[in-house]
Amino acid sequence: MSQIGVRTVLKNAFEVFFQNFGIVLFISVVAGGVGSAVSTVAATAFADAVDMKGQQLLVVTQLFSVLVLTVWSGFVGSWAAPAQIYLWVQREKGKPASLYEAINFGLNRFGRVFGAHFKAYAIIAAGNIVIVPGVLFGLMFSFVDAIATLDVQEKSPLARSQRLTSGRRGTIFRTMAVFLVWWIPYQLLIVFLAQSTNLLYASLSGIVDHMVLILIDLCMVQIYLDLFRKKNAPAEPPPVEQSGTADPAAGAYEPLPIKGSDETVG
Repeated sequence: MSQIGVRTVLKNAFEVFFQNFGIVLFISVVAGGVGSAVSTVAATAFADAVDMKGQQLLVVTQLFSVLVLTVWSGFVGSWAAPAQIYLWVQREKGKPASLYEAINFGLNRFGRVFGAHFKAYAIIAAGNIVIVPGVLFGLMFSFVDAIATLDVQEKSPLARSQRLTSGRRGTIFRTMAVFLVWWIPYQLLIVFLAQSTNLLYASLSGIVDHMVLILIDLCMVQIYLDLFRKKNAPAEPPPVEQSGTADPAAGAYEPLPIKGSDETVG
């Protein structure tokens, strides 16, 4: 079965991103901007409270900041991940997205996304401290958000992501490589500058960083769903919520119709 091309994935992701920029901005402010501000304030308070100086203080403070941001992104990100994947769900269904529905789509799926998203994010964040493991973990767990959001029966999104990405990590890496232009400077420089300047700078950098994460999620959900597209199948939107009863890589997976995409929270 042929695989979706990197150019197509990126083109589609950017189209959905800019078509729904207002929703993207809202999610990025909540998950990225506020999270970066909270971690910066916490890191500053921590630095004032501990009896350390110089390089030791810088390292320990940065690690504490990463810890706070990981907790924030693990918790709030468990709402943000399905909320941003909702944008692609609407693209597949041929319907416009709305901020209200995006918020509720994320809230309704928070419970089932929380554990997998938090664990995957924490592992990748720990790996990011020395960069290379973070990239490897990012490749392995790149389908976690899509699986946890769309597959209502899957009990181990991390294990399934590792299995399903094994044959497509080249495509995933080439897709993610586009975003390394932002990610590497952000990890090595921008985070430190944000903490040493002011909350506005920290918030803006966090917003931009989360926008990049949204683009990545929009790319990864395409590659994930492409596993379910049959070769020479009619050109029609595929289902976006799967039963999880079989492995599509084995060619025996029969997708189910879209379910629950219009749920709202009372």
